[in-house]
Order: sequence, then C-alpha cells, then structure tokens
Amino acid sequence: MSRPGATRPHGSRGEIVTNRDVTHVLLDMADLVELSGDDPFKAVAYRKAARAIDQYPEDVSLLVEQGRLLEVPGVGKGIAGKVEELVRTGTFRLYEELKARVPPGLRDLLRLPGLGPKTAAQLHQRLGVDSLESLKAALDSGAVRDLPGFGEKKAENLRHSLESLQHVADRTPLGHVLPWALPLRDTVAALPGVERAELAGSLRRRRDTVGDVDVVAAADDPPAVLAAFAGLRGVAEVLGQGDSKCSVVLDNGRQVDLRVVRPDQFVTTLHHFTGSKDHNVRLRARAKDRGLKLNEYGLFHEDGSPVPIRSEEEIYRALGLAYIPPELREDLGEVEAAEEDRLPDLLRLEDIRGDLHVHTRWSDGLATVREMAHAARDRGYEYLAISDHSPSLVVAGGLTPERLRLQWDEIRQAAEELGFPILRSAEVDILRDGSLDLPDEVLAELDFVTASIHTGFRQDRETLTQRVLRAMENPHVDSIAHPTGRLLARREPYLVDMDRIIEAAVRTGTCLEINASPERLDLSAEHARQARDAGVMIAINTDAHQVETLEDMWFGVGQARRAWLGPSQVLNARGLPALLDYLKIT
Repeated sequence: MSRPGATRPHGSRGEIVTNRDVTHVLLDMADLVELSGDDPFKAVAYRKAARAIDQYPEDVSLLVEQGRLLEVPGVGKGIAGKVEELVRTGTFRLYEELKARVPPGLRDLLRLPGLGPKTAAQLHQRLGVDSLESLKAALDSGAVRDLPGFGEKKAENLRHSLESLQHVADRTPLGHVLPWALPLRDTVAALPGVERAELAGSLRRRRDTVGDVDVVAAADDPPAVLAAFAGLRGVAEVLGQGDSKCSVVLDNGRQVDLRVVRPDQFVTTLHHFTGSKDHNVRLRARAKDRGLKLNEYGLFHEDGSPVPIRSEEEIYRALGLAYIPPELREDLGEVEAAEEDRLPDLLRLEDIRGDLHVHTRWSDGLATVREMAHAARDRGYEYLAISDHSPSLVVAGGLTPERLRLQWDEIRQAAEELGFPILRSAEVDILRDGSLDLPDEVLAELDFVTASIHTGFRQDRETLTQRVLRAMENPHVDSIAHPTGRLLARREPYLVDMDRIIEAAVRTGTCLEINASPERLDLSAEHARQARDAGVMIAINTDAHQVETLEDMWFGVGQARRAWLGPSQVLNARGLPALLDYLKIT
C-alpha cells in the first residue's frame, strides 16, 4: 500500500504503520468484539472498515496526518478515532482492553467452520478451552461431546474441522502472498548482475494456497547475487546459503527460496521448480524413453551434450508434446492431452466481458452503482450486474423488495448517464429450508439472479445439499454463488454433495460460480473442472464490494485455467448480445 518516498507518521516504536497493519488490527478487533459478547454489528463495522482501508489507494498514515480519514468509505467517526490512535501510537485503548480480557488462543477457535463466538465462549466458560490445543484435548476426553447442546455429531464435526485446519496451517491464500511476492521478484531482478527473475512453484501454477515461495534468477555470478539477496532489508533470518540457493525467512514470517543459475540454465531451472513434482516425474520418464535426460540444469543427449533450450515451449517440443501452461502442470491428464494435441484453449483475462456479481452501498459495498459501473467500463467490460444482498442478511444491509426497486431507479439512471449496460441482479439468500429470500414475482423482474448460502453452515450434508438443489429448481435462479462456502485457510467448505449439485446444474441449466475473491476461489479448480466436463456453464465473478476489488478477476481466471476452462465454457466471456440471448432477455 505504501509508495516509495512518501513521508508518513510512525507508530510509538518508530515503525511506519501501513494500510495492511491497520487492516490486521481492525479484523482482530472484530473477532475480539464477537468473543467478548458485544454487539455483533460492531464487529461488522470493524470488518467493513478493515476491507476499505486495505484496498484504499492512499496511505492511511497520510490520511490521518492530513485529517482526511473520513474520506474512506465505510470508516465512520468512531472507528476513525481508533485508527488515528493506532497510526500515532501503534495501538488503541479499547483494542488493548479486549486483548487483555480475551485469551489469545480463543481467537483461533473462530477459524473453525461451524464454531461461532457464542460456542467458543461456551467452550471457554464450561471447559476452559482457550486454544486449538485445549479444544483437541477436550474432544479427545469426550468433554465436548458431553456438554449440553453438543453431542457426538457436533463433537465429530468440530474434530473434522480441527484436523482440516491443521492440515492447511502452513499454506497461505494466493491473494495474500502475491502482493509481496511480486515486488520481491522485482527486487531480485534489479540486483546487480541479474538478467532475469521469475516466481516459480505453486505460486506460478496459481494454486489457491501457497507454501514457501520459490524465485528463480539468471546471473553469471550466482554467489554474488545470493549474498546480496541474503542482505536485503526485510530478511529476518538466513536459513541456508550455498553456491546456487539461498533460503531465508522474511519479516512477514514466510520462507523464500532463491535459486540463481547461469543464463543458459534458466529456462529448465524455472520449468523444474514450477513443478508439480508428479508432472516433472512424467516428463523425466518421457525424456528417458527418447534417449534424453531432463533435470533442472538442462536437457541432455545420452552422451551428455546439451540440447539447446531457449524457452519452455522448446522443452515440450523436444519431448513430442504441445506446450503445457504452468497452471496445468499437475499430472492430471495434461501430458496425454498434450501428446494428442487436445489441450484446451485456456481462458485469458482479456476474454472476460463483464462481471455478474458485485455489491454497492445499497447493501455492504463501499461504492455507488455509478462508481462500480464506471470502473467496469474503464476495464473494457461490456456490462456489469449489480448483485446486492437480499433482506435476510441483515448484517449486510440486505434489500427488501421495496428498496430493491428504488435501487433499480439508480441503476437505470447510471446506465443512461454512462451509456453502459447495467443489469439488475441480486444475491439472494438460500434460506434454511431451501426457499429463496425474495418472492418469485420480484425475481422474475431481475435480469440475473445468483443464489447463495450465508447461514446454517452446520447443517448436515443432506440438508445442505437439498437446500441448494431446491434453489436450483427455481426457474428464476441463474447461478449459484461461491457454491461450497469456503474461506481459504479460515473455513473449510460446508458439507455439500458437489456431484449432485453438478448433476442438477446440467439438468436445470444453472450456472455455477467461480468466486474470484482470493479469500474464496470457490469453486475449487477440481470442482470447476468436474463441472466443465459435465457441460455446466461457469460464471467467474469478483463479488467485489468496492472498485479496487474488480481487479480480483485475475484470480478467478487463474482458477478457471487450472480447471481447463476455455472462453466457451464461461458465461461472462460472452459479449452482451450473446449474454442476453443466453439469459433470454429481450
């Protein structure tokens, strides 16, 4: 968020307070408010302000210094005062008071799907649970099972959630890694003697979560580059340093492995460390069958002489294969498809013609209809659908039918002013019984209806599946948004039978969404490919709540590429006339 050269206020210890610093504190404050039993709407306000500050294009410290903090949408006077105190001192009084009252480990319990603040408080008060470790002990002893209102089923659900969370604890959502990994790559590329540097590993394959970050660079003097890298500002610890590799831990706690090779080795090294391991094993075996040897240092004939390689395309060509893009290198059939020249023409960001799921200030968004539409037009889109929440989602300011019709007036006015098509849409809650949160007569007036679940995640698999299936049977529902409800590294998917959902999507002609928010990326690549193979239409939407997060479409396109999707399988890769024809809008 910070801009080089800017002069900004410092916290009490002299460090610069960034937008991301403020965001983390406000999100933590929201959790503390919930765990303390305070008004849940206060937690919503803190999270809304956190999202706004995180994405705001100016430094929050400068806004404080210039008295302009209230210009940030979603930041009211009360929170503004706390942010100002945070920027000037490094914290604020109420935050410190709540941290003192709430055990630190208790906050970790909120990362478990199906475990809200009330349940966490009950576990703490009745069993002394104050951490993930003590929750595991209480589950193992049977104490959780014996608590009133819990029982065997709920205890087992908690155990499953705990095991799943521990499994992903060492991985970070792609959207959290990319903002600092890209500048780090550029820093490496700018080191003296470096000819080229690229990100590799799961990050280059655009996996939804990332472990350690791999960087590959080319230079004539690798040891000198590695020494310069180890001495960079922001390196907290050097784990190991050799002639071609340096592993460090950054100030943010993440491990980065830099490999520096001669320029003639760069392509094969980048390819090797892009992976995946299984994909590389397949290629090495294929090379061996052809009397070749492939490794990170090059492609060689049996006599040890090198095969000249100037690009990754040439690696695949030498092995008798069509070029396989990084996103497909998972050993999931891509080698066979490349051999038979039937790899898909993968979706590109420039193929996207519009966004069918965004929010505005009419519910929990931070921008007006006009601002969102103007930004979409500036991106080169042909249309935008405004999909604010329905009334049952009170904490998000969901729209009643009366307010929805008032919104339509604003949509019409904005469309006329901008000369830009804006579709009337809504994100309609699927209620606990599978009914929809708006009456059919209202849904019939909308151009695009996306339905989603926001409550009742703890229902059993059959109940949750039936909820979605019932919604899909409604003839007015065009799409199911974020179909499994997951939040990466925070909440596991709820228990829904995606095989049956995909079968129903085929039968009813309902689209399934890849939610491009880097917090979600839902559908997963696996489910999206399964849907694609079944012939289901996919919509890739940002679920943007402000102008800046329209840029998240990049993440959704990456997920679509991992799912082998081409433009023909993506609804919003269609131009406006084709979209309107698909939706039967005249």
